Amino acid sequence: MVKFRVKYLFSAAVILLFAQLVLGSSAPRGTLAAAARDSARQQEPAPAYTLPEAKAEVPEAAAQTRRERRGQARAAREEARRRAEFEALPQEERDSLFSAQVDSLIALKSDSLAGQQADTIARDTIKQPRKPGAFLDDPITGKNKDSLVYDVRNKMVYIYNEGDITYQNSNLKADYMQINMDTKMIYAYGKPDSLEGKPIVTKPEFTEGDASYQMDTITYNLESKKAKIKGVATQQGDGWLVGGSVKKMPDNTVNIEHGKYTTCDETDHPHFYLAMTKAKVIPGKKVVTGPAYLVMEDVPIYFLGIPEGFFPINMGPKSGLLMPSYGEEYSKGFFLRDLGYYFTLGDYADLAVRGGIYTLGSWEASAASRYIKRYKYSGSFNMQYSNIKTGEKGEPDYIKQSNFRIQWTHSQDPKANPGSTFSASVNFATSGYSKYSATNLNDILSTQTNSSIAYSKNWAGTPFSLSANMSISQNSQNKSLSVTLPTLVFNVSRFYPFKRKEKTGKDRWYEKISMQYTGKMTNSVTTTEDKIFSKETFDNMKNGIEHSIPVSASFNLFNYINISPSANYNEKWYFKKVDFEWNPMTNKVDTLPTQYGFYRLYNYNFSVSASTTVYGMYDFTKKRKDRKIQAIRHTLTPSFGFSYAPDFGDPKYGYYKTRQTDSTGRFTTYSPYSVNAYGVPSSGRAMSLNFALSQNLEMKVLSKRDTSGVKKLKLIDELRISGSYNFLADSMKLSTIPISFRTTIFQNFGINLSATLDPYRMTPDGKRYNKLFFPGRIISTGWSFGYTFKSRDDRSQTAINDITSIPPEYANPYYDPYNTMDPVLRRQYMSQMYYDFSLPWNFGFSYNINYSISPGNYPPKGYKKNVLQTVQFNGSLTITPKTGITFQGGYDIKSNKLTTSSISISRDLHCWQMSFSWIPFGFHRSWSFNIGVKAASLSDLKYDKSQSMYDNMY
Repeated sequence: MVKFRVKYLFSAAVILLFAQLVLGSSAPRGTLAAAARDSARQQEPAPAYTLPEAKAEVPEAAAQTRRERRGQARAAREEARRRAEFEALPQEERDSLFSAQVDSLIALKSDSLAGQQADTIARDTIKQPRKPGAFLDDPITGKNKDSLVYDVRNKMVYIYNEGDITYQNSNLKADYMQINMDTKMIYAYGKPDSLEGKPIVTKPEFTEGDASYQMDTITYNLESKKAKIKGVATQQGDGWLVGGSVKKMPDNTVNIEHGKYTTCDETDHPHFYLAMTKAKVIPGKKVVTGPAYLVMEDVPIYFLGIPEGFFPINMGPKSGLLMPSYGEEYSKGFFLRDLGYYFTLGDYADLAVRGGIYTLGSWEASAASRYIKRYKYSGSFNMQYSNIKTGEKGEPDYIKQSNFRIQWTHSQDPKANPGSTFSASVNFATSGYSKYSATNLNDILSTQTNSSIAYSKNWAGTPFSLSANMSISQNSQNKSLSVTLPTLVFNVSRFYPFKRKEKTGKDRWYEKISMQYTGKMTNSVTTTEDKIFSKETFDNMKNGIEHSIPVSASFNLFNYINISPSANYNEKWYFKKVDFEWNPMTNKVDTLPTQYGFYRLYNYNFSVSASTTVYGMYDFTKKRKDRKIQAIRHTLTPSFGFSYAPDFGDPKYGYYKTRQTDSTGRFTTYSPYSVNAYGVPSSGRAMSLNFALSQNLEMKVLSKRDTSGVKKLKLIDELRISGSYNFLADSMKLSTIPISFRTTIFQNFGINLSATLDPYRMTPDGKRYNKLFFPGRIISTGWSFGYTFKSRDDRSQTAINDITSIPPEYANPYYDPYNTMDPVLRRQYMSQMYYDFSLPWNFGFSYNINYSISPGNYPPKGYKKNVLQTVQFNGSLTITPKTGITFQGGYDIKSNKLTTSSISISRDLHCWQMSFSWIPFGFHRSWSFNIGVKAASLSDLKYDKSQSMYDNMY
């Protein structure tokens, strides 16, 4: 019996031990309390961690013995006793039970699992298939500033204070998070805090791929990747989506109920928004809304509502509709213009097509394209066409005309094709365009436009180069055109034909002889717009080929004088000539028919020049070393030259002929080849002496800022005088005397002065005669200077109010690459243009004076004076932290009038910008007011009011 009892007692002890191993040991209450005390929260940031996967469930056996059932019952009673003791603990101790020993407890729990060991080590970088029953495909990694609590029994994880967890491509940051490892749900919200003494509530931030969200609360399913969000704010393009109740789908699309769309970054309380009853967001593509209405400063504007809406939020250029503008002009009526479509032509080009109509019959169309390929080329092409009708037919002010303008710019990257370049700058328009169709002030005031297309090629390792150029110069006042189609130049750079291949000793004198060659071909004509394609224009074209071969050398005489002899040979090939003949029947000179053929003309001349440099210096330190002015140096560079050219007017050359000019029998000399491009060799022998004197003046002064202790200052940069004397001239052998002066008074401020003196006297009827007088008569002079004053030198970002900005789109406030400006200059100060309100002020001015004389019957002097003085100015002033003024204009001193001037006021309204521009006087008097949203996605949300400059023309 004793044996029987011992046997059963031993069996019970084995069962209890087995149950203890299977179900796990429990710590006494004292141990639990000690663990709770040791797990006090630390303020230092905790290291990153990896949450383990939940243990897979172990299926129960199909059948159990009676002894096993009794053992399990005893274990269940013990588990209930331990749970009651745990529930009796305070809440704070229960929440922080495993905060300090979570890793060791998890490890202990995992090691005690029989046959079902949980892997507590982070997975390998190679993703493995999820095992049946595992928690997730990948581990959740993260960090937090306060503590992490892992409730093993309830399979819950609690994260406190600046938690940051990452799972696959998703990241969540919040001050409180709880993770349910059974349902795979994450719940997060913020906490009260303060910023600069102001109470705030932190918000969770959720990122998945490129999408980012900020919200009040979020519930996120790790497996399905769906989320329910309250109070979300996410940026889409240049706008913000704010939703009261939001559901995020696995493909990142977002369904919003009672949402807002705004471009104001103050998402908690935006200045304006589009209130949406419901919406769907496809990130990076578009927002589709149901019924919506505008709310401004919390005031709903229901009559500006829409039944449904569509907002593109994609980044980068996309094809789409271009919204029109509307208004009224006195001369053209009501208008709807700038309606069009924008095309993206691949990755390297785009196209914008626009059109407009007016109720009184005018219409317009335009096309603008840009293209660029990195490291290859870039450019733009713009074309505008307008059909203008103003006034009533039959009335004096009736105008009906068609105008167009073509603009093309192209530039080639220097690395694209070394040794070869191609560029274009075309600006061609009809003469009426600037008056009736131009849309910005610069085009209206411009009377001269120039276009050119150029190509050049040089061959590396050789002296050869080739260039080609086509150009058009246009004057809109007299409708004249000067066309050059084309000009070709082939050049052989300087070479030394007598230089030895293997040099030994000093250069011999003949080795210093050099040669060059330049061959030119051109075809040009000057005509008017209405005759550009007429036969008369082609007959009047000037063309020809010219060859030039200069030969020169340079020698040094007495180590101080440079001697340079030279000889030049020029030859011209022409293909037509025109003769004239006196007609006694009509008493007029008749122009004979043009004779075509090959005609060769040549000329040559010889010259020799000498130059040297003379220095003079006065040292002020001979008596005292501490003088402020240390020394003054004066530099003189005189040069003299002698040239000779034979008389190519000699009849043996055949370059000149005589003809009768009137019935009195007077004759004059003319050249039948003067109708060609490169002129005719001069008639009469020429033997002249050329002279020039250039000088500058420098001063050396003491300077504490310079490391050497002294600083050099230039008092006169250059003072130059030159002229020539022709020994073989019949009279008035001395030429006019050009004089130039240049100095820099201080940094970025200089004065340039030029003048031309005539040394001979003039009769009261304006004719010069052979009598010298000193110092001569000023026949022309020009003087200009300017300076820019600025409150700071920092130009980290270009702005419309920074007059020192380099890019033309900012230096020119009327810049408009797509010609979307309307005639009232509304966009000359576009609201989207950056205005730097941190720039206090800047101001620039320039002064120009030009003087000339016009010979004629103006007794007693024989000429009249022409003086033109103008002052140009521009600048800006920031009068409040958010209000600035820009201005530009000029003053004509002679007429005592202001030239065309403009004033603009800009006001920053945070997410809006307001501007007012005014041209107060003149032919282009006008004003415009604009208030609109800054962001491009809502650029059509604006209000315009203006008076057109064209209303002042009629």
